[in-house]
Amino acid sequence: MVVMVVRHIGDAAPRVPTRVLNGSGTRVSAFVLGVSGWARGVTAESAQEMARTYLAAGGHTFEMNDVDAGAAEVRLREALEGRRREEYQLVARNGRHGALPFAPGPDTSRAGLMAALDATLERLGTEHVDLWLVEGDDGVTPSVEVASALEWAVTTGRASDVGLSDVPAWRAVDVSHMLAARGVHLVAHAVEHHLLRADATDVVEAAAARGYGVIAGAGLARGVLTGKYRHGTPADSRRASGDLVASGASRETTRAVVESLATAADGLGVHPAELALAWSLHAPGIDAVVAGSRTAAQLRVALRAGELSVPREIVVALDEVAGA
Repeated sequence: MVVMVVRHIGDAAPRVPTRVLNGSGTRVSAFVLGVSGWARGVTAESAQEMARTYLAAGGHTFEMNDVDAGAAEVRLREALEGRRREEYQLVARNGRHGALPFAPGPDTSRAGLMAALDATLERLGTEHVDLWLVEGDDGVTPSVEVASALEWAVTTGRASDVGLSDVPAWRAVDVSHMLAARGVHLVAHAVEHHLLRADATDVVEAAAARGYGVIAGAGLARGVLTGKYRHGTPADSRRASGDLVASGASRETTRAVVESLATAADGLGVHPAELALAWSLHAPGIDAVVAGSRTAAQLRVALRAGELSVPREIVVALDEVAGA
C-alpha cells in the first residue's frame, strides 16, 4: 500500500475539521484543545499565541477543568479576550475538585456541581459554556442527583449541552435515561482513550445505543505518546520519570507501544504525536479527541494530525500493540 501523507500546499496552516457528536446536532472541533495544563508554567503570552494558532487553523473548541482553583480557566479567558463569544466553544468539566469549602475533594452532589459551574463561569467571564461535563464520581452521589444538576444547567442557560466525563458506561446510560425523561439530551461521554488505553468498547457501544457522542480525552497520554520520555525525562518536563505509566498501562506495554509508534512515525516521516492523534481521530466510535499543548510549537505538531492519512497496515499494527 502506498504511504500517503496529505499536507496543505505552501505556508497555509493546517485545518481542523468540525464533527457532529453522535445522536445530536452539536458540532465540535475534531481536535479539541485541552487547556487544563495552562494552570501551571504557561505564560499569558504563550496562551495567547496558542489560542491564535488554534483558531487560525479552524479549531474552535477549548476544553478545561477547574484544577488549581480554576487557574487554567482564568488563563483561557485572558487568551480569548477581545474575541466574540460566538467565535469559540467552551467545554468545562466540574466535579473532580470540590467547590464547597466543606467538601474539598471530588464532589458530584447537586449543590457542589452548581457551585462549581457558577465559579467556572465567573472565572471564564461568560454566562454559559457550550458543553458542561460532570467529571468523575464521588462515590456517594446517586445518578438521579447528577442528572438533576445537568438538567438545571441546561434549563437555566448556563450550559447549551451537557455530558459526563470519566465515568463507567453504565453510569452514562443511567444518567442518559433520567435526563431523557426530563426532556434533556445527554450529548457526550468523555473518556480517556489513546494508544495506551485503547479499549473503550463498552463506552462506544453504550453511546451508539443511547445516541450520544464519545470524546477521547488525554489523546497524547499526558505527553507520553509524543515520544519525549523514550530515553528519560527532559529537564524541562513537568512530569517525573515515574509517571511514564501514569495512564494505567504497564511499563512494558508503555515502552512497546511508544517504540512501535515512534518506528511507524519515522517511516511516515511525521512526529509521533501526529500519528498518535491521527490514530485516535479515526478510531471507531470516537467523535472528537482532546489533547493539550503547552507551547505553540507543540500545538502546530498536533494540528497536523488531521491531515495525516494512515496506511491500513500501520493502523492494524498499532491496534495490535495497543490491544485495541
